[in-house]
Amino acid sequence: MSAHPPSSTRDVRGLPSFAQGVSFSAYTSVDEQASAFDGWDAQYTQISGGTFHGSLSTVSLGGVRLLVEGLDKVIFQQGAIASDRLVIAVPLELEGHARLCGEKSGRDSLHVFSSLPRFEFYSPDRHMLVNVEIQDQLLSSSRMRALAESLRARSLAPIIPMASDTADHLRLLLQHALAASALTAENESDRERVLERTVMYAVSEALSNAPDSDSKRTHGRHWNLVNTVNEKLREPSTCPLSIAELCVDLGLSRRTVQYAFHQALNLNPVAYLRAVRLNHARRALRSGQSVTSAATTWGFLHFGSFASDYRRMFGELPSVTARRYASKHD
Repeated sequence: MSAHPPSSTRDVRGLPSFAQGVSFSAYTSVDEQASAFDGWDAQYTQISGGTFHGSLSTVSLGGVRLLVEGLDKVIFQQGAIASDRLVIAVPLELEGHARLCGEKSGRDSLHVFSSLPRFEFYSPDRHMLVNVEIQDQLLSSSRMRALAESLRARSLAPIIPMASDTADHLRLLLQHALAASALTAENESDRERVLERTVMYAVSEALSNAPDSDSKRTHGRHWNLVNTVNEKLREPSTCPLSIAELCVDLGLSRRTVQYAFHQALNLNPVAYLRAVRLNHARRALRSGQSVTSAATTWGFLHFGSFASDYRRMFGELPSVTARRYASKHD
């Protein structure tokens, strides 16, 4: 996005990015990648271990933007979409356990990130989505604005399954649009309007047979439990440091909590708690805190174990992170 200059001249599909309105950035920090989505208010938490590599290609087509995001780690995404836009994502790659707002997702599903006031997306490590972002007031014609208004009037579920041939057709069309937008042309504005119109109708057609969602839809009980735990994990004062503390706070048995996390995230709660606390510690280090302060704040009292867990999660020792960001806060 504009706040982060492109770090390469090629997008995630290997397309040359020469045209106006096309950009590409690569990231090694989940926080930097999350902040690249202006209007999304997103926060990413890295769940699987190893050095993170992500990418974001942006193609602007009038009132439509195509945001092609690639991630190579399991990420728990949380956020909210600005009220002036619709966001409907089409997976190019999506392999592994994935859920959007508690609903099981797959490669042949539309992901409607703007369907609820806030979204939670548990994404697998094989993950590349084309996010189709629509802003009504920026669309090029009254016809396109009316189409966008008709989509906005619908109450759409977070996950909308598609037939395999429909999903393949939509993926191919978006890849062609990305390829066309990446090449310079004399008639940029005319081509932009054609691509905007093509994408708008393709997405609308894919949604044409989607059932409306009850706006008061409730999540499954397992996902509700995960959300309850996430609320506790926001602040050090309420963040449980062990599964025992979590179970006592919730008034639930260890077996119940373990089963809920397995169903919702395909992960045990001990690993999840540790991953979230490590992410908090990393943000503290990036803000200029010392290793001792960051570890202690988030309940890591055995510094040797903390350093080992941190390196396993992020691919570097906490002292390396601290040194890299200390100079920025002097």
